[in-house]
Amino acid sequence: MWMAQTSASGMRPYFHFVGSENGFCEDRRWQKVGEEYFGWTARHDAHFKTLRSIANIGVVIGQSTQLLYPGPAIVHARVYMQETTQGIYDALLQGRFAFDFVHEDRLDPGRLSKYRLLILSNIAMLSDHQCEQLRAFVKAGGSLMASFETGLYDENLNRRSDFGLADLLGINKAGEPIGTNGNAYYARFEKTSTAQHHPILSGFTDTNWIPGAQNRIPIKPVQNPILTVVPGFVRYPPELAYPPVSHTDEPAVVLRENGNSRTAYFAGDIERTFWLTGHGDLLQLLHNTIRWLTHGEEVVHIAGDGLIETFCWETKPGYAVHFLNYTNPNAHHGWLRSIYPLGPQTITMKLPSGVRVNSVELLQAERKIPFAVNGGTLRFTVPLIKDYEVAAISMA
Repeated sequence: MWMAQTSASGMRPYFHFVGSENGFCEDRRWQKVGEEYFGWTARHDAHFKTLRSIANIGVVIGQSTQLLYPGPAIVHARVYMQETTQGIYDALLQGRFAFDFVHEDRLDPGRLSKYRLLILSNIAMLSDHQCEQLRAFVKAGGSLMASFETGLYDENLNRRSDFGLADLLGINKAGEPIGTNGNAYYARFEKTSTAQHHPILSGFTDTNWIPGAQNRIPIKPVQNPILTVVPGFVRYPPELAYPPVSHTDEPAVVLRENGNSRTAYFAGDIERTFWLTGHGDLLQLLHNTIRWLTHGEEVVHIAGDGLIETFCWETKPGYAVHFLNYTNPNAHHGWLRSIYPLGPQTITMKLPSGVRVNSVELLQAERKIPFAVNGGTLRFTVPLIKDYEVAAISMA
């Protein structure tokens, strides 16, 4: 699986034969793995020579924030950001979104123009230049999702008086970070007609509020908020486990829309809280928001059961869609002890104008499968995914 992840993500795998001559001979179990894997990739080499990712979502990786950000003083800063990154990564996997990681030093228009959405999960450190690049991205029609302390520090870790992207996101800081004293704060659905029918609240019925994040930055009130903060409250004793203030005008999320561009800012560390709790309401809110920000546009849509990671590449022969099967009790560990195969997965993919498909071949199964093209959309079904499968789409 490690080698499959390497190939699927566009890198070049290698396999070490290490140890003395005696050590090499004594334990031979691992040697066949490399022999079989590289024999297989050699047979299909052209489809592993990637030209470009066709994902339309970019997740910004703030290396400076990962290394230097002090965090809200409740956990080691690097651990805090690891949990944040794991949270957005897991949410995107479970939503079957195709996405790339984008380094903070690569935000120039030439690199960003392919993306419909950029996600900044608590990218606390942003320079003025990076903020300008993000403004240009939104001005050009891109969408942006940010959370918690994004842009509150410059590149030298100097704390700003307000968010570096305050004007872009329509937010203003109203206080310092607030944690929880037991139960995380809740987010209340506002009763305005706009809020009640907003797409980011799709699927929430029979409730006036949902759980919020463990930590938040107080934000000044905005017009027509969708979700507002209900402050946290103690867990014990049960007699006091209720919010002393059940309604505020403090926004939990701020949404803006200008033409094709949309922005969403979450005042809390929603991605990290999802990773720590696994709460389905937070996952649904993230998925709804991402779909709203991208206008529902998907480069590749995959329908079927299971937890899979997808990579979509343009290759010299055409395209390659990689499927990594993580449906496993060890999905979040460093290894998989066994494989739990997945049944049929139906793929629909929007093709560029004028493209003609010659064949769709499954590289692991090593056979061609039926496909159909209707109105510029390619459709086919992968009948079985063991640990790893690649659908190689060859153009006529």
